[in-house]
Formats: sequence, C-alpha cells, structure tokens
Amino acid sequence: MARSSSNANNDKPGLDLTIWGISDPELLAIVDDLADENGWTRSLDVRTQLGENPEEVGRRSGVGQRLSWMRRYGWLVERNGDDGTWRLTPIGQELLDHPDLSKAIEQALDRLNPAQRLRLTRELAEAGSRSIELRTALRRQWTRSLGR
Repeated sequence: MARSSSNANNDKPGLDLTIWGISDPELLAIVDDLADENGWTRSLDVRTQLGENPEEVGRRSGVGQRLSWMRRYGWLVERNGDDGTWRLTPIGQELLDHPDLSKAIEQALDRLNPAQRLRLTRELAEAGSRSIELRTALRRQWTRSLGR
C-alpha cells in the first residue's frame, strides 16, 4: 500500500487512498475478504486491514470517502445509510470474479497491431456504455493505468 507524501492533520504520512495508491478492485477485494456471513464489512475493519491505526488522535481517514464513492459508482451498498458498514453489489462482485485472462487471450493481445488495439479499445468502451457501473470501472482503470 502506497503512502501519501503529506497529511494535513498529522506529520506522519498517511495512506494513499487515491486511485494510484490502491486500485478499485484491490479495495473491493478487501471489503469482500473482510465480509461477515451476511456479506457486510465495517469501514473500521477496512482501515485496520490497510494498516491504519484508527486510534491515532487527529488522524482522518479517506477510507469512508472512497467507499462512499464506490457506493455512488454502484459497486457497494451501505447498510442503514451512513453507518460505515458496506457490502458488494452484484456488479461489485462481478468486478472481482475471474479477472485473469487465459494464455490464448494474452497471446492474441500481444499480436495486435496499433490499429487493432485502437479498435479493441473502442469495442470495450462501447460495450461499457450499456452499464454506468461498468463504464465507470473502465474509465477509472484506464485513468489508473495511464497515470503510472
């Protein structure tokens, strides 16, 4: 987990909860891994899993805000509204299920020329336009991948 270079509330560096510090699928996977038998996870547990010490005085966390954005994207729901307990939505779970590409697909991607890569990008973008949740996931992954 990356650390940010500064924290306005503290001299210690804080966790980098930007899209470059931790990817959306990584954060969704933490929520999923920490879920109870009914699928719910507390923000506090996510913070602890990420290495934050919630007991530190004057320390604010960006975990709740990031999870709230994921709720807005349609990937999480919050129980009872604003209680800091989260669960994956069906699309949130789909974003985690079976992310690996087969060797055949990886080899086919390696053989694409620039025009074919551009066409593939167009096809992915157009397919994503059918679902705001998927479109958001594609946009955010594109941004993260290009920002590195």
